[in-house]
Amino acid sequence: MTDPAIMESCTRLGSDFGLEVVEVSGSDAEQFLQRMISCDLHRVLEGAGLRGTLLDSKAKILAYFDIYRQSDQFLLVVEEPMHAGLINHLDRLVILEDVKISSGQRGVISIQGPNAPTLVEQITTLRPVQFLQTASWRGGLVVARTRSPEAGVDLILPLELIDEIEQRLDQEGVVTSSPEATERARIESGFPRSGQDVTERSMPPEVGLDDAISYDKGCYAGQEVLARIRTYGHVNRQLRRIEFQFPEGISTSSVAPGDALHSSDGEGKSAGKITSVARSENGISLMASVRKNHIDEGTVLCWQGVSDDGSSLKLSGEVRFPFRP
Repeated sequence: MTDPAIMESCTRLGSDFGLEVVEVSGSDAEQFLQRMISCDLHRVLEGAGLRGTLLDSKAKILAYFDIYRQSDQFLLVVEEPMHAGLINHLDRLVILEDVKISSGQRGVISIQGPNAPTLVEQITTLRPVQFLQTASWRGGLVVARTRSPEAGVDLILPLELIDEIEQRLDQEGVVTSSPEATERARIESGFPRSGQDVTERSMPPEVGLDDAISYDKGCYAGQEVLARIRTYGHVNRQLRRIEFQFPEGISTSSVAPGDALHSSDGEGKSAGKITSVARSENGISLMASVRKNHIDEGTVLCWQGVSDDGSSLKLSGEVRFPFRP
């Protein structure tokens, strides 16, 4: 069973979660990024961030991130597996613009759980509330950034402050979340993960990143494809959450990423594919790429496999939306 702190009190995410900060600065930084990424930088204000993506010409995701404005620069917080790729792609797109792309000057401490905002307020006197709302603190940012079902805060700080704040958290008794607990919290709050729910073939509307798209700003890579999908069609799959409860007497199962999901009547082809799995209190929490005919909230989908004793097992659960700001 996973440790309960991230669900019941307060914890910090470990280095296994892997968040990196990319800084984009220079007199042409805003104009440059506005042409390159999918969100509208006119809505990225002092005090309010957005989610964004960098796409290829077919609207496939190269990287997704949170983006914040701080003074005359932008901070992009990205998962570690996409970090190098994001920097390399942006670097190649700079031609004559006065734009500097750098990394390694800031780190992220992510504090999650229902008590996280109160703890951070005790340390910083600041308490941003709305998703990606920010407040400046000691050369960095305090961000309302849940990564768990209840609440959460990211501290984006100059590297020289990281050890000091980590020591303060130790003094406050804030433990580091286990990878298993962190993954369960992510899945149950409905956030996609690179390499699991998001692949090189994914488009933003397929993985719950609709809020990272602007349809009415100027052109950027992938914009025409997304506009056509919105106007004339739809994506064939979308990311959804599902929870399976074990029947009495069953404690484990072989549910795994890549397994197929089926409609409750068991007829027809696969209704979806599992992308992420975590053990919950009495069952399994998962995310899945679900076919369009089965994406409505409340739709029942089923998994068939074996239990811990090798007997056949059928689990079912209702489709739930991923995170929506």
